[in-house]
Amino acid sequence: DSTGNGIEMDVYFDTSENVFFVYHDTSHISRIDAEEIFSVIKNRNPDLSFWMDVKNLFQFNEQEALAHILLLQKKYGLQQKLIIESPTIQCLQSFCDSGFFTSFYVPYFNPYQEEEQILNARIDSLSAILEKYPVSALSGYYFQVPFLKKFFPAFPLLTWTDASKTSLV
Repeated sequence: DSTGNGIEMDVYFDTSENVFFVYHDTSHISRIDAEEIFSVIKNRNPDLSFWMDVKNLFQFNEQEALAHILLLQKKYGLQQKLIIESPTIQCLQSFCDSGFFTSFYVPYFNPYQEEEQILNARIDSLSAILEKYPVSALSGYYFQVPFLKKFFPAFPLLTWTDASKTSLV
């Protein structure tokens, strides 16, 4: 929305039930359905946006997940209110093609703890994959932001900190 307010949620797509369950840690599985959250929010704050970190987006469930998100988007008026994030960049292509704002969750690394040769290899690898699979933005830990800004300035960045309850776009 215009104030930048929104909710980030880690979701897992369950193909057997055709739902996105909301939870962060696989050792604490939840049965909270993302649709329940959309339903409640629609009545309380219809302008709120959502950042959906799809933790298990793979080729085998990509089309079903996309179809379900499209259904939710239409049902709850979420056009231009969803960020779809995944570490599986090739699976984000169909979401891009469907008009979603997508973010590639950059693999974990700390640029302050790696040698220049390794960082150069990361730059080359990320450049190649981003050229092959376009996305709207990049996501990474707060300490990756200076590195990502420097070498990938064309991309908006989504970030968070470990101990914070806040994520930033």
